[in-house]
Amino acid sequence: MKNTAARARRPLWLAAALLILTPAPVVRADDLAAEAELHFELGSELYVKGDYRGALEHWLVSNRLAPNRNVVFNIGRAYERMQRYPEAFYNYTRSLEGETDGAQRKRVEEALERVSPSVAIIDAATSPAGAKIYIERKDLGARGEAPLRLGLAGG
Repeated sequence: MKNTAARARRPLWLAAALLILTPAPVVRADDLAAEAELHFELGSELYVKGDYRGALEHWLVSNRLAPNRNVVFNIGRAYERMQRYPEAFYNYTRSLEGETDGAQRKRVEEALERVSPSVAIIDAATSPAGAKIYIERKDLGARGEAPLRLGLAGG
């Protein structure tokens, strides 16, 4: 009787062991790009509808999956529409880094001019350069490394 019950459980243990030992599927770069593109499109659709928070959520995911200056610019636009000017300033500034296209640089600089009156601008510099800059909560991570230009909320 014991032997029969043990034999009946054996296939279950074998199936469980195979499931545990089976490697997780490998995520390919093109899958990430497709997912990033989907989130970008969903964000764009929500932005057009005036759902800036929803757009922001999708654009943040898109940028995390496939970092892109143009998506960072859109993140800044969503924050600006939500009147979260320090976050808009931060993202506009990030989107300007490494931008070589003259027309896009002008567009970003115009956006920075729009939000600048609503923030306190601080140029953080250290000697030597490279110190990590934290704002309010260290547990959320550094905002960047010095030298760094920040737009902070007043007060």
